[in-house]
Amino acid sequence: MKTFFYPRLAWDGLRKNKRMVFPYILTCICMICMFYILVFLSSPKTTELLPRGRDMTQMVMTLGCVVIAVFSLIFLYYTNSFLIRRRAAEFGLYNVLGMNKGNLCKIVTFESAITSGIALILGLVAGIILSKLAELGLVKLVGGTVTYSLRVDARCAVITVLFYLAIFALIWISSVIRVGRSSAVSLLKSEKAGEKAPKANWFLGLLGALILGTAYYIAVSIGNPIEAILWFFTAVIMVIIATYLLLIAGSVLLCRILQKNRNYYYKPAHFVSVSSMVYRMKRNGAGLASIAIIATMVLVMISSVTCMWFGTKDMLDTRFPGDIDYTIRFYNGSLLTDENRDNIRKIIADYGQEHDLKMETALDVCFAETTGYGEENRVYLGSESADVSSVTKLRDIFLISVSEYRRMTGSEITLNEGEAVAFATNCKLGNDTIELITEDRTLSLELVKADEKKMKIGDYREELVPTIKLIVPDVYAVASALGISTEDMFSPLTFTWRYCFNVENYQGSMMDCANTIRKEVEGIADTQPEMAANFVVISEERETEGAEYTSANGSMFFIGIVLSAVFILAAVLIIYYKQISEGYEDSKRFEVMRKVGMTGKEIKKSINSQLLAVFFLPLIFAGLHLAFAYPMIAKLLMLFGIYNKGLFMTTTLISFAVFAAFYIVIYKVTSNTYYNIVSEAKNA
Repeated sequence: MKTFFYPRLAWDGLRKNKRMVFPYILTCICMICMFYILVFLSSPKTTELLPRGRDMTQMVMTLGCVVIAVFSLIFLYYTNSFLIRRRAAEFGLYNVLGMNKGNLCKIVTFESAITSGIALILGLVAGIILSKLAELGLVKLVGGTVTYSLRVDARCAVITVLFYLAIFALIWISSVIRVGRSSAVSLLKSEKAGEKAPKANWFLGLLGALILGTAYYIAVSIGNPIEAILWFFTAVIMVIIATYLLLIAGSVLLCRILQKNRNYYYKPAHFVSVSSMVYRMKRNGAGLASIAIIATMVLVMISSVTCMWFGTKDMLDTRFPGDIDYTIRFYNGSLLTDENRDNIRKIIADYGQEHDLKMETALDVCFAETTGYGEENRVYLGSESADVSSVTKLRDIFLISVSEYRRMTGSEITLNEGEAVAFATNCKLGNDTIELITEDRTLSLELVKADEKKMKIGDYREELVPTIKLIVPDVYAVASALGISTEDMFSPLTFTWRYCFNVENYQGSMMDCANTIRKEVEGIADTQPEMAANFVVISEERETEGAEYTSANGSMFFIGIVLSAVFILAAVLIIYYKQISEGYEDSKRFEVMRKVGMTGKEIKKSINSQLLAVFFLPLIFAGLHLAFAYPMIAKLLMLFGIYNKGLFMTTTLISFAVFAAFYIVIYKVTSNTYYNIVSEAKNA
């Protein structure tokens, strides 16, 4: 009989506190289920079902496992600490009735064993069942081979069980230490030990506003994707710090200001709510800040990955103008002649005729390219004479002959020697001249104004790195004036011809088509020995790369949904426990208010005032953070080839609208829990 005393006591304790324990167990089950699914999807047996991008998918899923693992450790520990605090009075009563610390630790041990066992068994079963659905969703998403046989991966199950056993063991040790170190009196009083009303800290409140304003300025003033990478994590940390400062210190300031407003404060609906908020705002503010940060994280994540998935076609259109893309680099610039270009075009055309293919040119342009450093109208070609301390000074320089520009755009522009037309992307130029500087020479070109006619000359980098396109009378003359040899393969100036075309009626793999043509083009060296070591042909196919893009974006979209679901679950649990704890704290206060004459209608109005004032602060902050982060995130998406700002704007607005609607539902459900707790105190 004595053998089952402590397990029965532990079970009764969990059953009687099911309002608090059940959401915790449900969260554990969901975390375990999600973790198993991601480990399952990162396994080789799953990734081999994908057509391409297997390494990328495995890396993304593994990263998702790490994120959920870290988040599980922190969040479950935080949640269990709340549960122990709520149960402290019960343990204190056991202690007073004769149980020693060892007996209490036994109860805690059995409770931990029961909750851990239930969570592990149900979480693993749910993970095994849903893993097949997740596999089908992922494989279907990226266009892989679908199989309908249910597979249980023992390795994934062992990894999941061992990891969460370690987490539950840490939580159990923490709980035992906490109960073991507390006295009976402290346990009995712990739930009733409120916080002193914090003083209004103007310094911290203003500091939070200053930090947040600085972070917002950084986000909206970012000039290009390179700067966005450098400043993103700094801005994120600043926003997190500022959110906590504003919602802890700033919310106290707001309450103090409201208290000083006699017309607002001395009304039944406001008096109780403001007094209650200021009394516990320090802890309340930290919870609100956590919810705001999680909400922002979810919104940024889901809007970005959704944009990437639905923008896959735009990414491919930007990256690959045609079905097959040849980039031919001439280390000896003198070999980039019209005759050699015609010969290569003929080889490609002959292959098309031989195989009855319809070929259409999508892009045909030659240019010289180099990298420099500079600001405004001074650009150093090479780093010897330049200040390269900041990566934001990096410049991609493209030199295009005026004849090539006229051929591509139909422009009637004419340039004299020493003149140029400059088009800058992600950087600024002056109006008069531009100086190109090498180690020992400087070339000054007078800038001629002209209407830019769009021409794609490089690849997607021209939208990422600050780029200067210079239309000049003669590229070779510019190279000579700068002392750059056009026949040296180690020259900083590379002569490039980009030729892209579409192919119709080809029955095989586009990769095979591209490789076959590339080998025939490279065969020119057999008849022209001077070409042998002086040119290289790089081929890319939209079909092959498109599968990689689809796989990568599909994996990101999938993991974004999974992680968003996990973070939303965490936010819901924080809100739920926040409402429960505040309901228990406020129930006795409102009972006193009833006794001194406050009507039920006035009490409900006061509760609504308090909940609405506090509950929607995180959503407002999340909306502000998302709005100011939009320009920076849009720049970061350019790194992945997303230039469609309208698409990103649409996904962002839809994501916020859906999240806000979900947030309102959470408000209704959790506020009802709050009302029920307060009502129970009334009826007791």
